[in-house]
Amino acid sequence: MLARLSEIDLKAFGIAAVALSLASCQSAVLSPVPEPLPEALPWSVASTGGAFLGLQTRENDSGSLEGLFFSPGVRVTRVIENSPAAGVGVEPTDILLALDGEAVNDPAALDARVAARKGGEWVTLEVQRGDTVFEMKVELATAGGNQVTEPNVLYRLDPSRSSAGWATDRGGVRLVSASDESPVREAGLPIGCLVTHLNGAALTSDRELIRRLTDLEEGSDVTMSYTTAEGERRTADVELLEAPTYTASFSLPIVMNYAHDPDRLTTDFVLIDLWFISLFAYHRDGNERTWSMLRFLRYSSGVGELVDG
Repeated sequence: MLARLSEIDLKAFGIAAVALSLASCQSAVLSPVPEPLPEALPWSVASTGGAFLGLQTRENDSGSLEGLFFSPGVRVTRVIENSPAAGVGVEPTDILLALDGEAVNDPAALDARVAARKGGEWVTLEVQRGDTVFEMKVELATAGGNQVTEPNVLYRLDPSRSSAGWATDRGGVRLVSASDESPVREAGLPIGCLVTHLNGAALTSDRELIRRLTDLEEGSDVTMSYTTAEGERRTADVELLEAPTYTASFSLPIVMNYAHDPDRLTTDFVLIDLWFISLFAYHRDGNERTWSMLRFLRYSSGVGELVDG
């Protein structure tokens, strides 16, 4: 009789444990750091060449994460000495609104439009300073020569929607690299093709393409118009990626507790957790790892970092 009661009690405990574990298990959306892409174009393809204006800019955002919004234009962060822009009086903190009447809301789009010109051409800039908008006519210089060289952006990664690398080029955005699971490869877009339109709207920069893709729902269907390396114009329907999920936490009271943050920077695991003492505990914070037994024996390893406060 006792043996039968024990068997029943064990089965009941097992069912309760499974129920508790399922109730305590949580899932979270995974945004993994993309692995190196296996196929890529020669970097020379991403070079735009062309003319030189002499501005470094960033998006004209509010600068506050709590109330983030974007205003028209791009904000000037640096004016290169002796450049055409410096010659007409453009200053840091100015806002460049348009070039030859075309709105400029993306630094990469500005670079692409300038690179599409030739040295010696005249362009008209609309520049806002305070509450005043100025019109400035400037003669572009020829790119290269004795000008200051800046780091060249090879391509920008989009891990969340296309799992591909994109580079601004003349007339659109070039597909520089893509993972094996990339939806653009599944749709037949070859590495090196130039994507000119997304859902019928023209593209001018890699950042613009990525932002427009990110604004869409996961798994959305989009239409990409592109030109192959041989000059053939084609259209493809692309189904964007859906973010996978992973287990963020798992808890079985007293027996074990497991927690993993969404950014995969910290991990905690405790075995036989009696709150005031535990049999075994593991904690990871970045590259630092700590193990402890009964909270008396403790061992740490990894890399520590000093961060300015």
